[in-house]
Amino acid sequence: MKNRLKLFPFFARFAFFTFLLLILTVELVSETQVSISISDNLATIGDRIRLKIIVKTTSEVDKITEKTTQKDFEVLKQAPFQKRKQQDYLVFEKEIEIAFFKTGDFNIGPFDIHLKKKNKVIETRETNSIPITIKSVLKEEDKDIKSLKSLIKIKGNPFYVLKYVIIAVVLIIAVILIILWIKKRRKKASVVEKPLLSPLEEFELRIKELFDRKLFEKGKMKLFFLDLTQIIKRFLHRTYQFNAEDFTTYETLYDLKKREGEVLILNNMEFLFNTSDLVKFAKFIPGDDVLGEVLKKIEGTIQVYKQRISTQEQAQEQEKAP
Repeated sequence: MKNRLKLFPFFARFAFFTFLLLILTVELVSETQVSISISDNLATIGDRIRLKIIVKTTSEVDKITEKTTQKDFEVLKQAPFQKRKQQDYLVFEKEIEIAFFKTGDFNIGPFDIHLKKKNKVIETRETNSIPITIKSVLKEEDKDIKSLKSLIKIKGNPFYVLKYVIIAVVLIIAVILIILWIKKRRKKASVVEKPLLSPLEEFELRIKELFDRKLFEKGKMKLFFLDLTQIIKRFLHRTYQFNAEDFTTYETLYDLKKREGEVLILNNMEFLFNTSDLVKFAKFIPGDDVLGEVLKKIEGTIQVYKQRISTQEQAQEQEKAP
């Protein structure tokens, strides 16, 4: 009985520390993470700068809003927060295009991020801030403008040389036209038109060339996903006839959903774009499993398009058959 009484304080302390550790673990797991990133830390006046806000949280949140008191830059365009489920947490992303119209060193941020549920703020977080330098478009030698020289006095009637000026201008134009005509004829004679690859054939070729460069194995993940994004947007531009190469991820996926009804294609494209954005803007370091999933999504998408083309060709052959 005495031994049991001696052990009781030990078990009490053990239970207390276990309970305290459990509370700290829950607090750490449920912590909300907020961050911002920009496309460039050095720009000139009027340049479009892409600002991205990323919020990761395990809380049940309906809406995210941001607020800042900064007035150094102007907002040119912005999209609403995009929400997606990733493993055991939620990710909210928002892209904003801003521009500075004065030179100097500035800080973008911090932003106050409000997490809301049923229009009620349940949590507030503050993002990091990012330094940026805005330079003038003038070069160093353009800063000092020399004073204008006084006009030269002309004596007599200057119009007597006008006819010579007109003759010289006519001769110059005639020479230019002759040179252009000769170049055009040579170009027509030498150029042999090559058949363009179809959008899907070009997409497959450029994807193969990208993987052959082994950028992922060399640790150049950001360059790999930058090139992958350009290849996909080029393919979407040629296939669906919208300017995906100048669109943000949100705008690209929004326009694609209006033109494409295949759920597998939409899901694969969303995964590829969102993974690329995490690597490019959120400093996400993917592993070999992510590369394998990227390749799987690409191959699955290509097979869907090939099956669609094959079905269309069979339908056309049946229509031509008597």
